[in-house]
Amino acid sequence: MTAEIVCLTSQRVNNKKVDEQIFYRLVQFFAIALFECNDSEDFGPAKILMNMCFTFFYEDGRPPNKQFLYNYLRDQAVWHSLRFWNAAFFDALQYERARRPVCANGDGQEHLMDDRHFQENITFGQLGTFTCNMRAFGLSKELCLEFLRKQCTIADLREDQVRMIRENVERCSDQYGQ
Repeated sequence: MTAEIVCLTSQRVNNKKVDEQIFYRLVQFFAIALFECNDSEDFGPAKILMNMCFTFFYEDGRPPNKQFLYNYLRDQAVWHSLRFWNAAFFDALQYERARRPVCANGDGQEHLMDDRHFQENITFGQLGTFTCNMRAFGLSKELCLEFLRKQCTIADLREDQVRMIRENVERCSDQYGQ
């Protein structure tokens, strides 16, 4: 199954819009793959599929014109697992941290402050994305806020950052009608 996911990942760079028949085949494939990921607690591929749910779409001519995969995959059990969200969030943070160039000549306090700000910014950005994704998949506002509270405590985010993400969860609630 991982080979299929890698193939889909490379395809989404070229073409995000698919015709209706392909779209519904993707819905079926994703549903099966997500079931397997949840059943085996293999959350890496599920995280990749989550991102693809917000990428692939077809246009049916009715408002809203773009129909994304996430609209059809909200009932998947993996989305309702906090284990998935915690694992996917940790993986996303690790990925972003690994992309940072290593500074060989950091000079003490200034280097530590730069690193602290870098870590804060990564966590802040990922939490905004993840909580909005959680709402899009139909998770309750309360569950999203609990996830946010735990992750903000772990990361020791500033109160103004926490407030902005909370406000984002509220906006996502309005956007997704939940």
